[in-house]
Amino acid sequence: MIEALLAVLTLTLIVCWRCACQTSSGEHYAAQQPAQSQSSPFLPEDAVLRRHVISLVHHEIEATLPPRPSDSVLLRHHQALLMAKLEQRLAELRHYRAC
Repeated sequence: MIEALLAVLTLTLIVCWRCACQTSSGEHYAAQQPAQSQSSPFLPEDAVLRRHVISLVHHEIEATLPPRPSDSVLLRHHQALLMAKLEQRLAELRHYRAC
């Protein structure tokens, strides 16, 4: 459980770091977005709410996967698959909202 929490925290920091470093491209992308997507953001600005959204998406993805294996190698592959799907889903959410 702690490993999943640390992975989500790391992913959150990576997403925030990328958004902070790419403000000019984010502003350019925000100018091209329609007004509808700006009025209803999918990822909240508040850090606590953002963490809860990421945690919710993480648990939704984990519910669709098979049970966690007990073997360490299979568990590592399972976690890598989970993180890849989480990154993909967050990328879809970021597509609708500029950083």
